Amino acid sequence: EEGLAIRRELAGPLLRAFLKMVFLDNFVHCDLHPGNVLVQHRIVQPPRSILSNWTMTRAEEENASTNTKYTIVFLDAGIATSLSQNDQRNLKDLFRAVILNDGNQAGRLMVERAAYERCTEKEGGVASFAKGVEDIVAEFHDRRKKGLTLGAVRIGHLLSKVLNLCRVYGVEVDPAMASIVISTLVLEGLGRSLEPEMNLIDCAAPFVLGKI
Repeated sequence: EEGLAIRRELAGPLLRAFLKMVFLDNFVHCDLHPGNVLVQHRIVQPPRSILSNWTMTRAEEENASTNTKYTIVFLDAGIATSLSQNDQRNLKDLFRAVILNDGNQAGRLMVERAAYERCTEKEGGVASFAKGVEDIVAEFHDRRKKGLTLGAVRIGHLLSKVLNLCRVYGVEVDPAMASIVISTLVLEGLGRSLEPEMNLIDCAAPFVLGKI
C-alpha cells in the first residue's frame, strides 16, 4: 500500500518535468526508459524552535513527524534533441487544441508556418489538412467526458497521427519531432503505470496556456 502511494506521488513530478523540457527548456531527453529515471529521496525534519530543542525528550524526538521529499533525476542525456521555433509552437498549439478543441486552427497554423508544404498546390488542400487535424483533436477532446487521464488518453498516439497526416499532405516538420513523439510514448507509458488516474490537462495546461 505504501509503495502504491509513492508511485502515485511520483507520477506528477515525472510528467511535469517532461513538459518543462518540451515547452520551456526545448531540450528534450530522448531515451527516457525507466532505467534512465532515478528517484532520490530525503527525510525532511519540520522546523523547530530553539526552545523545543532543549525541552523535547528523546521519545518525543523519535515520534516527531517527518516528511519524505522525492526528486526525479533523468540520467544519460546523451540522446537529446531540440525543436525549431516553428515546430515548438506547432506542438504547443496541438496541446492547446486538445484543451480548447480547436484543431482546425492548429492545422492551418501548421501549414502557414511550414518551410515547405504541398497543401496550397491544390484547391481545398489547406482546408482538408486542417479538417484532418480537427478530426484527430476532436477524438481526443471528446474523451474529456471520461476525464483526460493518462489511463484514457494517448497523447503519443495523437502526435503520431498528426505526423502521418503531415506526411500525406506534404507539410514539412522538424525531424526532431519524431524523437519527441517516441519520448512522449515512452514517458506516457511510464506515467500511466505509476498513476493511470492522473489528469493530463491539469499537468499540461500551465505549460501550454502560459500560466507558469
